[in-house]
Amino acid sequence: MNFRLLSALIVLLVAFSLCAACTGSGEPTGPSQTQTPAVTATPAPTTPVSLTPGPTQTVPPGKEVVFGIEPGYPSRYTHDLTITFNGGKGQDFVNGIDLRVTKSTGEVITEKMQPIKGENVIIKNAQGENRVEITVALVTGGSYKITDEIVKVA
Repeated sequence: MNFRLLSALIVLLVAFSLCAACTGSGEPTGPSQTQTPAVTATPAPTTPVSLTPGPTQTVPPGKEVVFGIEPGYPSRYTHDLTITFNGGKGQDFVNGIDLRVTKSTGEVITEKMQPIKGENVIIKNAQGENRVEITVALVTGGSYKITDEIVKVA
């Protein structure tokens, strides 16, 4: 009885393996015969850098944070600009901080900061008028541009 069951099981497994084999048509596969339309690339319009501050947004109540922007720090001889995260009521809600500094020369510097009290970024050789934009992303969703101002480094 076990012999009949074993042989029936083997025949069944062989039948399943034959059914699971490739069922292709045997023709070689190549590139499809349909033609794709040619795509012409149009250059994206470049926006010129602007030293004119734009509007800012207010974060929801209880989620306010404070930044220190110090021109000429740590040394006024090197014309550095230091941006420091000073914390605030909403420091635990901040997910990320994006900085964008447009120097008077037109050079744009983007940096990311961690929401750690005392964390700072030093922008080197920032002599003249610089546009400082600070955008914070909150864990509750949404990002807010909280600072957009001109800072003069003498």
